[in-house]
Amino acid sequence: MIVIWLKGFKEGRDMIKEYKKQRFAIIGAGPVGGIMGAHLAKAGHSVILVDVLKGHLNEINRSGLTITGLKEMNVPFPAENLCYSIDDMAGRDIDFVFVSVKASILLRILPLMEKVSKPGTTYISLQNGLDTEELIADVFGKENTLRIVVNYGGNRVGDGRVKMNFFNPPNYIGGIDPRSQIVARELAGYISDSGLDTEFSPDIKRQEWEKLILNLGLAALCSLTGKTMKEMMEFSPTRELARELMREGIEVAAACGYRFGKGFLDECMGWLDNTGYHIPSMAMDILEGRPTEIAFLNGKVVEYGKAKEVATPFNQIITSLVMSRELPPRREP
Repeated sequence: MIVIWLKGFKEGRDMIKEYKKQRFAIIGAGPVGGIMGAHLAKAGHSVILVDVLKGHLNEINRSGLTITGLKEMNVPFPAENLCYSIDDMAGRDIDFVFVSVKASILLRILPLMEKVSKPGTTYISLQNGLDTEELIADVFGKENTLRIVVNYGGNRVGDGRVKMNFFNPPNYIGGIDPRSQIVARELAGYISDSGLDTEFSPDIKRQEWEKLILNLGLAALCSLTGKTMKEMMEFSPTRELARELMREGIEVAAACGYRFGKGFLDECMGWLDNTGYHIPSMAMDILEGRPTEIAFLNGKVVEYGKAKEVATPFNQIITSLVMSRELPPRREP
């Protein structure tokens, strides 16, 4: 009897272990999506990487996805788990889809995602900026949509290679509908168990605003000047400009119901002082001629500022300047 009971216990334990292995897809295998995908895959979950960069996926197919810097790992991905387009996801059984593309192209890919969607899938915005999850929810429903705010970052340093520059744990994840909160808690556990400490947030918008305010300070400034974050913080004029951009963001957030305390601005400045010689992804977008996420960052502060009648002159100017950098080159007559 004891042998039979032990056998049944072992089988039950194995079933529970197997049950916890989930099926993930990550659309956008760049630095943020790649780091998430590598951790989840290493933890034993099935992870599909979706990206249009053929050379990147080809190298992952040959040699695995290599993470360097803060963490060192090489994670193999089976060929069938590498998709060169969203269409390649058709027919797959997927529990969770992380959307880790630039916010600027989100509206372009949502119809493609809808074509291959299946009932029972949860979609998670793994992106910069404010309100990206609202656009996803418009297609898949609020009850099926989550938002994660990550506090790590990196750069793609070659095909199949991502450098993880920093991680200031924890990440935060939450739903935008009460019906999705249980799933958000569950997913926080999976991500934490994979090595990326993540906490459930009952009000994820608060963490969105908090990270947005930090991004206001330097993302656009570095993009316009071509300088690193540390260089901008060491130069007095741009340091003060970063402070004013974040001050406006804090005032708009307060008007929207999110107050962070009197010392929050100084905390933000202290955080930016420790960022190092990092180049924000927006700067890389401008250098490579891609649309930026300015409308979801400084532009959101301007948008909400107008709605709440809070003046945002610094963010308005910066938003206009970055948008002007996105203008197509003038054609000679």
